[in-house]
Amino acid sequence: MVYRVVLVGCGGMGRHHLGVLAELEGFDTVGLCDVSAAALAHQGEHGVPESARFTDFAAMYDELEPDIAVVATQTRGHHAPAVAALERGISVLCEKPIAIDLAEADEMVSAAEAGGAKLAINQQNHVNPGILRAQQMVTEGIIGDIVMVRGRNKHGRKSGNEFTEMGTHVTDMMLCFGSEPEWVAGTVYWQGRPVEPGGIMEAKEMSPRDRDSGPVAGDRAVAQYGFAGGVLGEIHFLGYETTLNTNYGVDVLGTEGQLAVRASGSLACSLWHLPRPMEGLPSDLGDWQAMDTPSVDATPIVTMYGELVAAMESGAEPPSSGREGRWAFEMILGIYESHRRGGGRITLPMSERNHPLEVWRASI
Repeated sequence: MVYRVVLVGCGGMGRHHLGVLAELEGFDTVGLCDVSAAALAHQGEHGVPESARFTDFAAMYDELEPDIAVVATQTRGHHAPAVAALERGISVLCEKPIAIDLAEADEMVSAAEAGGAKLAINQQNHVNPGILRAQQMVTEGIIGDIVMVRGRNKHGRKSGNEFTEMGTHVTDMMLCFGSEPEWVAGTVYWQGRPVEPGGIMEAKEMSPRDRDSGPVAGDRAVAQYGFAGGVLGEIHFLGYETTLNTNYGVDVLGTEGQLAVRASGSLACSLWHLPRPMEGLPSDLGDWQAMDTPSVDATPIVTMYGELVAAMESGAEPPSSGREGRWAFEMILGIYESHRRGGGRITLPMSERNHPLEVWRASI
């Protein structure tokens, strides 16, 4: 079977998806949609005729009746085309983060569940070989019971933008080991002081060259999480200006050992095992052992397309389903909600589904 695919959003990520789809067997890109006529015209190189280029995604869905819609717009544009596709029974692969706020994310998840179409968020580390092998090692009891899952950022962005643009990738990896979180406690700083409502700004105001991911605040943050069974979690956003891809991943601390996953695609090895629970002296760190991971020919985004189709055919949920993508996003927004309430522990899922920074800003 050949799956008919349409793309909503012809910017940088959209061009990346088009390039991937052009090389994939079993997928045919039959339509494009963007609010910019110039962006649509620029995609003629991919063989989509001018008659199949739209500025209205609903009209495109109704005319072309695709099997899959790829939503690669800026974050603010995820909700409407995703819901419209899902309500028509069209499965969706949506870029991260899932939405601007949890109210939008809830509607996307509900639309998928009501209509039976599949919703996947393009959190590609769900299918990272290092993550998959680490999950297997945890299941086999190699590091004992999990004590803590520590998220690691690559930095290089002002941290308010790092929260949503890369932070949801990190929390998604944490979810691969910590199940659903039960609480979060977080603190956010801006220029050496705790963030106040006056420090809230739009993402592109903080970083004009970054994506429109809604309201942001802060250049440094720290958060702790509690998962079922007493498993703890922590994540740091330290505002380092230099990007370090090899810092990006998760550490999984167990009662009998530790695992370290580094998710940068350029690494020859992505998983290491320390056969004891505590690291000890810095000079002992050479005891980390590189682990073999499954050899794969496909890149993570290619695997995501394959897994989405497999889920459509089997009725199972795809990797990084809408529910999982929503949890990854809620773990980030929970940092802001905890901070605005004084930094104390708050229960997850949150009862307030609007963006915590919007709620805070409106309250002054």
